[in-house]
Amino acid sequence: ARNEDRMNKTYEEFKTNGFELTACSGDVSKYKDCVKIIEHTISTYGKIDILINNAGISAEGTLEETKPDVFKQIMEVNFLGSVYMTRAALPYIKQTRGSILFVGSLAGIHGLGNYSAYCSSKMALTAVVESLRKEVHGTGIHIGIAYVGFTENDPEKTYFDNNGHIKALPDREKIKQVSVKKTVLQLMRMIEKRKYKSAFTPLGKLNAILNRISPYIVHNILLRVYRKNRN
Repeated sequence: ARNEDRMNKTYEEFKTNGFELTACSGDVSKYKDCVKIIEHTISTYGKIDILINNAGISAEGTLEETKPDVFKQIMEVNFLGSVYMTRAALPYIKQTRGSILFVGSLAGIHGLGNYSAYCSSKMALTAVVESLRKEVHGTGIHIGIAYVGFTENDPEKTYFDNNGHIKALPDREKIKQVSVKKTVLQLMRMIEKRKYKSAFTPLGKLNAILNRISPYIVHNILLRVYRKNRN
């Protein structure tokens, strides 16, 4: 949840439907908050089997137009937030030989024009996943990253513009979106099968394959999209 009130509301909804759960608020861009969340989980359940790094925020703007502070904020939430949570949880997940899944984005496969900060933060996740996978080899821990496409968003979801102002996310009615339920099921399937990398949606899979075979083609396609949107 993006604020404590909504977190508590979600908590009550799940509890009403018979789920056993706990809730703890925190800012993933602050390491001490990540430690607090993990310690709360351990004190409640005694162990951690799965960590899904899903916290994130989008940002729009070219590198030249975007204020440096926006890059800093995006990296702190999207990249360092996942790193901090993983570092805090890692000793406990080693004990259970569990799973750590990073929720990336198709924007992290090949950079998009006008989304420099966001793409950088999502692409950085791939690097840390590749490194971490080697570092925990032999421990029984599953490390994975999901390249998620356009997913139905909460109507109240926001993003940063190039000046760092928070704005409501534009309507995506013209873009084919995947339901939250389907995306969640795909994430759970990755954990169940202990998959390393997976690009969601047919377009996402095509993007990943083409980017390996001929990144030049992907560059030209996305360049045309960027120019069209800028005009």
